[in-house]
Amino acid sequence: MADRCAITGCGRALPDGRPGRVCPRCTIRVRAWLTELDHQLPLLQASLQHDRSPTTGTIHGGRAHSPMPVRADVLNLLGPGSNSTIDDPYDQARSDQDGPLPIHTHLRGWAEMTARHVRLTPAPGTRPGRTWAAWLDAYLPWVITAPWIAEFHQELEGLIRRVRAITRTEPQRHLQDAPCPSCDAFALVDEDWQPYVECTACGLLLTHTEYLDHARRVLPALHRTALTILLTAHNTQEPQAS
Repeated sequence: MADRCAITGCGRALPDGRPGRVCPRCTIRVRAWLTELDHQLPLLQASLQHDRSPTTGTIHGGRAHSPMPVRADVLNLLGPGSNSTIDDPYDQARSDQDGPLPIHTHLRGWAEMTARHVRLTPAPGTRPGRTWAAWLDAYLPWVITAPWIAEFHQELEGLIRRVRAITRTEPQRHLQDAPCPSCDAFALVDEDWQPYVECTACGLLLTHTEYLDHARRVLPALHRTALTILLTAHNTQEPQAS
């Protein structure tokens, strides 16, 4: 195994004894993207209809031609795609699908690649109510050991970007009140969809439970210190003579 993360643009050192080709940070990101895809599906369904606001094209402000009843870009992502088994995500035979392959087809192809990687038989399938994203999440410890993990990461990132552009749900970064327990910088950030709070100064990762426990320990003392400073500054100000 390589001693550096295989994800393009990362290259962080892998922790000693860690299995796989991907650093913890990139592994967390992949898991968050898979979880996000499942949460985005209802938003994509809601985005199928065209915006109803009038546009130019006629003297009445409507369209010159009747539009498709639904958005083609959304339909492509939600469509069933080909029902055939995908042997290689880089040489996928398209059916009569016009445009990018659906999410289901993308993820099923990678699930079948994973199944061959771990010699899983029979071929993978999903139970009712369970998605390919959830299947890949469950097998992520094996996915990160595959030689194609960098390509999987790149394709998943592109898929997430297309979905977010449609649903207009770019994740927000929320600066936390407590300082980092490792470097003391006020740089702890909680980003939507991510399972960890990250210090942007030193790279420390905290689960949300770990952050809340840390905040409960340090914030009361910090608040008391800040209040003392404010009161001291107020009391040292001499009243202006009338």
